[in-house]
Amino acid sequence: MPPRKRKAPSAEPKIEDEFQALSCEDIRKELQSLGDNPGPIDASNKAIYIRLLARKKQKTVDTDEQPRDDVDIDLHTSSFQRPPLRHSVVPEVKRASMPSKLKPMLAVPSTPPSSAKTVLYFEARGLTAAAFTPFTESGEINLLVIRQYADYLCQRGVLNVFVSGTTGEGLTLTVSERKLLAEEWVKVAAGRITVIVQVGCESLKDTCTLAEHAQKIGANAIGVLPSSYHKPPSIVHLVTCLEKVCEAAPSIPLYYYHIPARTGVTFLMEDFLDVAMDRLPTLRGLKYSSPVLSDYGRCVVHSGGRYQILYGCDEQLIGALALGCTGAIGSTYNFAGKLYNRLLVAFQKGDLETAKLEQRRSQAMVKVHNKYGEPSSVGKAIMKLVGLDVGPPRLPALPLSMENVKSLEKDLRDIGFFDWA
Repeated sequence: MPPRKRKAPSAEPKIEDEFQALSCEDIRKELQSLGDNPGPIDASNKAIYIRLLARKKQKTVDTDEQPRDDVDIDLHTSSFQRPPLRHSVVPEVKRASMPSKLKPMLAVPSTPPSSAKTVLYFEARGLTAAAFTPFTESGEINLLVIRQYADYLCQRGVLNVFVSGTTGEGLTLTVSERKLLAEEWVKVAAGRITVIVQVGCESLKDTCTLAEHAQKIGANAIGVLPSSYHKPPSIVHLVTCLEKVCEAAPSIPLYYYHIPARTGVTFLMEDFLDVAMDRLPTLRGLKYSSPVLSDYGRCVVHSGGRYQILYGCDEQLIGALALGCTGAIGSTYNFAGKLYNRLLVAFQKGDLETAKLEQRRSQAMVKVHNKYGEPSSVGKAIMKLVGLDVGPPRLPALPLSMENVKSLEKDLRDIGFFDWA
């Protein structure tokens, strides 16, 4: 008698199966009851919202989530392990050596974990300067300053740049200017600096064009701002736009740029990652420029720590480090890189008193900075005071008056900036 065929065990029903019978309106009400504000739900996107609802329901059941065992970050021993990513291969750039006194001690590997050998791996290690865009006095882009700028950052232990972002006045540049600027940074970086190019525009087509260009010229990663005039009405709309960017540049890591105070796009980033993780194959993480550390901390551990959440509020860096931050992007790293590297070293060594001292200095500096108005105007004035002239801001911003420059210099001197920055 032939042996009986064994029945395959029945597959365990997926958690979202119980929501399949709900109408689109019922799904919308359920999400609203959980604090979400979904856009229109219809047959074309119902499955996505069901997955989002299932994840949110699961979180309400398991509110006392245990620490993830698959992420091992120990800032005191510089050990760091990440689970493998799901992306295509991009070779790692060679890095310049950094003076030992300035070397940031964040627990970030110099090479990918062995489990990630066949997948894309990129990590913006330590400090990333949100680079100013140099202009001439007549308001034209000034590429001649970029090489000197790169040398200046390297001397201060800042080995990553974020090009054409908020600090870089990117949205005041034409597409052609942004291409030229990105090309020059990639050329002068020459393996000693990693270059993240911010490609977001009001036009999605322009965004895709710049993303494709950044990939072509060999940038290490891209950042993407959302449209801020025609804002995406829901996370699904936002992710759908970013899908187009992934398609245009399928082999370069992508960081979504979250800066709600500027864009007015205020979705919780944990909820964004819930939707994006299944739809954005090149998503590497976030440039998280919001002071809401509760959401930041949840993003750091999302999907077992798969994404790098770069922190963008310089004056709160120590709080982000306590939540597992492995990299930070900021405008004040341009002129105070040594201060922040000392903060990182102290935090890694467990010397919290020194780390807090450096953070308080940072906070005093940011308070003075904010006193004088438009960030690009003030930041460029400070750059000139420390010895690197990157020119004036571009309209609609105006340069500080001579009177305000003198007052700014006095205020900085009074807090000791020129001694410790």
